Amino acid sequence: MSDETILVILTDIRNWTRAASFSSVKKLLEEALPDAKSRAAYQMLDGASSTEQIRIACKISPNTIATLSQRCTAMGLMEVRSDKKRVRLFDLSDFGLVNDEEKSDERVKQ
Repeated sequence: MSDETILVILTDIRNWTRAASFSSVKKLLEEALPDAKSRAAYQMLDGASSTEQIRIACKISPNTIATLSQRCTAMGLMEVRSDKKRVRLFDLSDFGLVNDEEKSDERVKQ
């Protein structure tokens, strides 16, 4: 098989998996992130923001951020990169879990 054929097949598998998993991932995100502060913190855990920036923007303690990121990693909602940073796997706006105003505020803070 050519690389191009493999890429087409993998893209198709990814698209079907994404569609099939949407509602279960949304439910898992809602369970793990029950309030606006936890959702805002998760959204900022994109690898670009420091813990200090997240703490100030979301008005939560560093311990709360650490606990949230550990829980989300265990639930499969975040990954640990080679530099040991935990990074979110999903954009909450894709699931309607963060409103456009909050997303705009987040961009301004960065």
